[in-house]
Amino acid sequence: MRIAFSGGLDSTVLLHAAVRLGIPGLEAMHVDHGLRADSGRQAEHCRAVARALNCPFRTCRLEPLDPRPSGLEAAAREARYIALRDGLEETDILLAAQHADDQAETFLLAALRGSGPDGLRGMRPLRREGATWLGRPLLDLPRAALVEYARREGLDWYDDPSNRDARFDRNFLRQSVLPLLRERFGSVTGLARAAGWQREVAGQLRTHFADHMEAARDPESGGLDLAHVRRLDNGSARGLVRHWLQAQGLRPPGHARLGEFLRQVVADNPDASPRVEWEDGWMRRYRDQLWAGPRQEGREGQKPPPDQEWPADQPELRLADGRRLTRSGLRELGVAPDAPLTVSYRRGGERVATPAGHRPLKKLMQERGIPPWARQRIPLLRQADGVIVAVLWPDRANARS
Repeated sequence: MRIAFSGGLDSTVLLHAAVRLGIPGLEAMHVDHGLRADSGRQAEHCRAVARALNCPFRTCRLEPLDPRPSGLEAAAREARYIALRDGLEETDILLAAQHADDQAETFLLAALRGSGPDGLRGMRPLRREGATWLGRPLLDLPRAALVEYARREGLDWYDDPSNRDARFDRNFLRQSVLPLLRERFGSVTGLARAAGWQREVAGQLRTHFADHMEAARDPESGGLDLAHVRRLDNGSARGLVRHWLQAQGLRPPGHARLGEFLRQVVADNPDASPRVEWEDGWMRRYRDQLWAGPRQEGREGQKPPPDQEWPADQPELRLADGRRLTRSGLRELGVAPDAPLTVSYRRGGERVATPAGHRPLKKLMQERGIPPWARQRIPLLRQADGVIVAVLWPDRANARS
């Protein structure tokens, strides 16, 4: 178990409590963004606290950040969690020290940005984080309770000056907005409770749209049937598409962008091929289905993976898409298992040797419903004379061409 340890009040309380509980295999990790002149002193403070608690400690200094895609705050958060996950296994857990006041800030930020239930639900107490888990055990506690614990235990923490920089939205809320709300209403814990209600609503919506997706999703391509989408009202159609994107690990686009895209794709114009891109991904229509993928994929004209030689005496080969080919499995493809082969990719004009004779690869891909942007990443098996003897279709690794 690893604790994200900044040295501030919140993570200091979390680390101290975890050590006191005697949690086995505990480790503290500090991520140094290198954005401030005092970042080295902060890292050394963290090291000294962990040493005093007799807790294993590691630190990681990040490379300079590129804030252009999503802003400095988002870029720093993403880089930090990538570093914190490094070396953790699927059954490991990363603990972070966000508390109820942080949850209130998250809820307000989402509300000001016009988010729906998925955004307003705020931070979850436990969720997947990459290949591991992220837990927030302090999420129901107000910051005042952490201050009381720290003073009672005589804890010392590092006051990060960047937390006072009101240029960042969260700091502005923390310094200027939440104090006024506390003065007027006595507490902001109601905002954290509201986030909890939104988590419940979001869960109910996921259950509702899971049934729709079962009927609308093509089991082979993974695409979403637009005939089904057209039968829904606008709100339900947006909800179904959001659920479908989230099931693929993609954060959906904003409300207006998603609504305009759906307006275009449900129109009765089969020749149109509308496309939308956002920070996390892309969507487009092909053969009256919706297709989607991560932002870095799905562009026509992308450079295909490099060719791979497969000598006859090499028993297996790992493909660029992660699949594993074995010599023993080549017979199922109609390929001699002892022949030297090359794995290559489509460049245009190829023909494939099939039981019915040599057929154009483009025609085979059209028959399979492979969208144009995916065709150049499908592996092809070539003999030494250059003849393509098998196509490794994405739906079935051992499908005959």
